[in-house]
Amino acid sequence: MRLPLTMVFALLLVGCAAKPQVAPVPSPPQQPVASDPQRCLDRTDCTTKISRTLLFVYDYAEAGGALVQRKGVWLFTPSTAKPEGWPALKIRLADSPDGRFEFASQCPAGNCRISDGDLLRVYRSYLAGDPCLLTDAKSLARCLESTALVPSP
Repeated sequence: MRLPLTMVFALLLVGCAAKPQVAPVPSPPQQPVASDPQRCLDRTDCTTKISRTLLFVYDYAEAGGALVQRKGVWLFTPSTAKPEGWPALKIRLADSPDGRFEFASQCPAGNCRISDGDLLRVYRSYLAGDPCLLTDAKSLARCLESTALVPSP
């Protein structure tokens, strides 16, 4: 009785050893959802968005807004800047690798050329890599029309 049982066990081992081994298919790495332009996906994305933020504030100044100052992770319109139809900005740069950019604007005189909500849409377009330039009326109109349909977080 031991001999047949040993033979079955040996054949089972030989059969298993003869099968080719199939390597498991690696699953793709999980990527965070890119639906929020104000959120960093990784360190590279965060660095890119910091550059895009700087481009936004320089374009904002070129359009007529005040040039911002930087203190640590904050970019802000200085309190000494005279409101000339443009909202004051306050932007907090994200901490990498998975931080979030914070944006606030306020129209001190109440009669700004662009609303706070529209300015946020323009900023988010810069972060997304498809800037709606404040100095180009067609670009700005495209941005405000296309993003008005999509609610921002």
